[in-house]
Amino acid sequence: MEAPGRLGGQNYSPWVTVFNMCNAAIGSGVLSFPFAFRQTGVVGGLILTITIWSIEVAVLCMLIRAAEKYKTKSYQELVVANFGPSMVVVTCVTVLAFMVGSLISYFIITGDVFQPIFASWFGEHSLFADRRVVIVFFAMVVILPLSLKKNIRDLRWSSTVSVVMLSYLAIALVAISVSHLISAGFPEHINYFEGGYHTFIALDVLVFAFHCHIQVMPIFAELADNSNGFFYERLNEPLLGDEDKSNEEQLCQRKSSRVKRMDHCIMISMTVCLVSYCLVGEFGYLLYPDVQSDLLISFGSSNLYLNIARVGMAAVSIACFPVCHYPCRTILEDGVRYVLRDRISEGFSPTLHILLTLFLCGSALVTSLITSDLGAVFSIVGSTGGVLVIFIIPGFILLKNKLGQVDVVNHADTEVPFLQEESGCTKALKTYLRLGCGVLLLCFGCLIFFVTAYVTIFGKGDSKLFLIWRSHM
Repeated sequence: MEAPGRLGGQNYSPWVTVFNMCNAAIGSGVLSFPFAFRQTGVVGGLILTITIWSIEVAVLCMLIRAAEKYKTKSYQELVVANFGPSMVVVTCVTVLAFMVGSLISYFIITGDVFQPIFASWFGEHSLFADRRVVIVFFAMVVILPLSLKKNIRDLRWSSTVSVVMLSYLAIALVAISVSHLISAGFPEHINYFEGGYHTFIALDVLVFAFHCHIQVMPIFAELADNSNGFFYERLNEPLLGDEDKSNEEQLCQRKSSRVKRMDHCIMISMTVCLVSYCLVGEFGYLLYPDVQSDLLISFGSSNLYLNIARVGMAAVSIACFPVCHYPCRTILEDGVRYVLRDRISEGFSPTLHILLTLFLCGSALVTSLITSDLGAVFSIVGSTGGVLVIFIIPGFILLKNKLGQVDVVNHADTEVPFLQEESGCTKALKTYLRLGCGVLLLCFGCLIFFVTAYVTIFGKGDSKLFLIWRSHM
C-alpha cells in the first residue's frame, strides 16, 4: 500500500498507459472476429461488439475507482479489501489458472506460426524445423527477458509492437477487401443480422476481446498523480489558487485528476481495440463469407501481406506474454510472502522476483511442449476465471459499495470530499442505478459462463478456435 500523500506511481506518460492497456487486451484472438461476425451478421456483429465494449469500459472505470478508494495496486488486493481473505483464495486460484492457460496458448501460437517459417529458412530436417525448439528459442531469447521486467511501464515498447501489428492487420485487411469488392462486387450470401445459437458462438469470442481487468490495477497504480497530458508535459508549478487550499484538498484534487486521466486512457485504448476489431471483423467477413475460426487459415499462405500479418500476430502473442505474466507473478508473490512472512523482508526481493518468473515461464513452457491442444478442461476453467474477473466480482463490488464516482478519498484517516454536495434525491437515484448495474453484471456474467460452457461441452467449436479464444485473455 502506498503511503498517504505519495504520488500514484512513476509513469508520467499517459500514452504508455494506453499502449499497455491495448497490449493487455489484444491477442491473436482478433483473427477470430470475422468468424464471430459470420455468426451474427455484419450489422449484428457491430451492435454486439459495441454493446460489449460499452459494458466492459464501464466496468474498467468502476474498477479504478474502487482501487482508488481502497488504495489497492492489484486485483487480489481489491478482493481482500471488499470481501476478506477467504474470498481472495478462491479468486486467486481461479484467476491464476485462467491466466496461466493464456500463457500456455501464447507459447503454442508462437510455435505454430514460426515453425513453418524456420523450416523454410533452414530446411525441413534442421534443428529449427522442430516446433519445440522454436518455442524454446523464443522463450529464452525474447519472452523470458521481457517477463523479468519489474514494472509494466517497462514493457511500453513491446506493447507498441502489439498496437502496430493490430493496426497493420486492420489496414491490410481493409485494403485487400475493398480491392476485392471493387473488382468482384458485393458477395451475395452475406448475413446482416443473425440470432439464436449463433450469437452464443460469437459471444464466446467477443466477451473476452476487451479483457484487461486484471492488468488495469497495476497499470493504474503506476500512473503518476501529476502525469503529463496526452499532448503536453505536466506543469511543475502549483495550480492557480493552490496556495489557498490545504495539503489534503490539493492531494484530493490530484487524485481526482489521476482517475479522470485513467478514464481517458481506458477510453482511448479500448476504442483503438474496438475500431480495429470491427474493421477486421467486417472486412474479413465481407472478403470471405465462409471464413473459418482463424482468418489467416481461410486465406491460405499465398498472400504476402496476410503472411506478414500472421507473423505479426505471433509477435503480438510474444508481446502479450509478459503483460499477462505480471499479475500471475504478483499473485504468487503475495502467497509466498503470506506463507513465509517471517523470512522474507519487506520491499522488492530480486531473488523472489527471478524465482517466481522462472517458475511461471518454465511451467507454461513445459506444458506447451507436451501438448498443442489444451482441450475442454482449460476452456471451462478459462471461462470461469474470465467471467469471475470481468463480471461477477465487479458486480458484487457495485452491490457492496454502490460505486460510481470516487466521492471521497481517504488519507491518514481523514475524509476530504472533492465533489459538490448532491441532493438526497439525486444520491438515491444514483444508488439504485448502481445497484441495478451490479445485478445486471451478475446476470450477464452467469449468462456468459453458461454460453461458454455450452459451446465447449457440445463441441461446437474446434481446437484452433479454442487457442484463438484463449489468446484474448
